[in-house]
Amino acid sequence: MCCCVALMAYQVPPLRHEGSPRSNKEPMSWLEEYLEGKDEILLYITAALGVIMPGLVYLLYHYCHSYYEKYAKKKEAQQLAEELAQSEAVVIALGKEDGTASPWATVIHEKLSEEMVRQPKLWWSDSLNVKDLMEFKGFCIFIAETTAGGQPIPSSEWFLEWLEDLAADSKLRKKANFEKIRFSIIGFGSSDDGPAAFNKVARTLLKRLKILGSKQITEVELFNTADTGDKIMERFVEFSFELLCQMDKNLPGRSGDTDSEGPAASGSESDSNDEEAEEDKKTK
Repeated sequence: MCCCVALMAYQVPPLRHEGSPRSNKEPMSWLEEYLEGKDEILLYITAALGVIMPGLVYLLYHYCHSYYEKYAKKKEAQQLAEELAQSEAVVIALGKEDGTASPWATVIHEKLSEEMVRQPKLWWSDSLNVKDLMEFKGFCIFIAETTAGGQPIPSSEWFLEWLEDLAADSKLRKKANFEKIRFSIIGFGSSDDGPAAFNKVARTLLKRLKILGSKQITEVELFNTADTGDKIMERFVEFSFELLCQMDKNLPGRSGDTDSEGPAASGSESDSNDEEAEEDKKTK
């Protein structure tokens, strides 16, 4: 009887079920087991990152800033080179070196040399390298000579035909810089050739350049070779001052450089264009 009472008083604890809270606990990884109870390690790691990360950020900032400075200097140098290229000037004489317009090409070249910091160039049509002209981006002052009957000399005729072919060739036109060129035209011809043929080379040149997108900065100045030398010189000096003034206004960065259209052609030049158009209709 005593044995039964003792057995009833002592109860065997129940077996742990699989669904108990302890069994639901996920096993710890080796890192968690290693760091358990070692909070100071996490503190050291956090402190180390607090020192290293700002250093890495500074190095990254220093690298990016250095790269940007190099890029900015390169762009500034390119912009300066572009402005210098657009500030250059060349006198292009469409005539013979011993022709009627030759002395005037020399005069305007000397005048520009006195006023400009960078010395202007002087190109003659019979020795002109079109590759140099395609790469040119500055001011072009054309001295166009028209011979008897309104005819150009062979080298001038070839140059006008080349401009026409260039305007028709879109691929070759993209390689040139005529849209950045600012130009002025001075024509020499005899009024004895008649209104339609008077300074025809200068008027044809104006049409070619406008088709190519170049900017006209002065009115086309047409001289009559039948006039006296003193009269031509007086007008030429006045025009040279006007040319320098317009070149100064159209330097890179100046307000005049933003104008989309150049000055209108002079009255005699526009009248000659109308007569030439009528003549072309008659020939057709």
